Amino acid sequence: MKNFIVLIAMLVCNSMFSQIGIGIPNPDASAVLELASKQKGFLPPRLTTAERDAISNPAEGLTIFNTTKNCLEWYNPSGWYNACGDNGVATVTSYVCGTLETGTMEAGTPVSGVSQTITATVSVPGSYDISATENGVTFSAHGNFTAIGNHDIVLDATGTPIAGGDHDFTLNTSPNTCTFRRTTEVPTVRGRAGKIWMAFNLGATAPASSATDAAQYGDYYQWGRGTDGHEKVNSPVNPNLSTGDNPGHGNFITSTNLPLDWRSTSNANLWQGVNGINNPCPAGFRIPTLQEWENEFNASGIVDSATAFNSVLKLPLAGERDLRTGAFTDAGTAFSYWTSTTSGNFSMIKYSASSFGNAGVYRASGYSVRCIKD
Repeated sequence: MKNFIVLIAMLVCNSMFSQIGIGIPNPDASAVLELASKQKGFLPPRLTTAERDAISNPAEGLTIFNTTKNCLEWYNPSGWYNACGDNGVATVTSYVCGTLETGTMEAGTPVSGVSQTITATVSVPGSYDISATENGVTFSAHGNFTAIGNHDIVLDATGTPIAGGDHDFTLNTSPNTCTFRRTTEVPTVRGRAGKIWMAFNLGATAPASSATDAAQYGDYYQWGRGTDGHEKVNSPVNPNLSTGDNPGHGNFITSTNLPLDWRSTSNANLWQGVNGINNPCPAGFRIPTLQEWENEFNASGIVDSATAFNSVLKLPLAGERDLRTGAFTDAGTAFSYWTSTTSGNFSMIKYSASSFGNAGVYRASGYSVRCIKD
């Protein structure tokens, strides 16, 4: 009894002047009590779940080892929380999605070092599994909130961006939805005529590895239409002409009567400039004019398929999609690129077949698009 009283007295005296250390001569200044040992550990009270629940008015931060669950538990204002990972799903009252963003993304290149930090205001601790997918990229994180209040969550990105431009990522956090916007850069090359071009066809994911690299042919657009799905190689055909600039569906519209347009009344004002109606190019890019194609062909010395592919633009022989049937033709033997230049009911293309040249063609045809920086 005498030794116990002496120990208590020593602890009280020490607490009046400094921190208490057991097994350590200089306890950390931020700790009231610091224990140190190379052979023994700290043993908290061991209680069953029933015994834990019998504790009257547990203090916030009270810690025990739950022998029913075999893990540490501590008390917070919402109840007992444990390290077993079975705390249930957290309740979040609000999110801030623009806390911090790191890294950059480029179309066609697997992401690395890209993340988005969001802030969650937690009212009930528990687990979380948060993700958002868009444009071939997924931002995600999972874990546990151990306390109420504001918590920063780092969502790491994986995947390969499909297309350049701004894309909105909406988290799967219903009903407290949250959206953030990330920009995917567009790989570019400087043409011999001095203009900046996309490094590959619209709809492709990388420059073609050969003139017949079918995986990088890209999409087949009808002149003046936006990116609505009609441009994909597997889009269904539809013989019903559109009465407006936006058909409202992703079908490839076939046409058998003059002027062989996908629109019932032609509109030559589409695709004019970076702010043109239905401009399918990424932000800051547009459909090139016929003259810009001419300038690049002349400056690069493009006179046949070999020089077209060996140029900085790496032009593949993507072929075309027939305006009457939707069938694909000439893949591997020819290419045709839309321009923004029009002539009456025709739109001009730059093409290669048995020879190279320019032509005015009907707008329901499906041709390749290569965007140019404004």
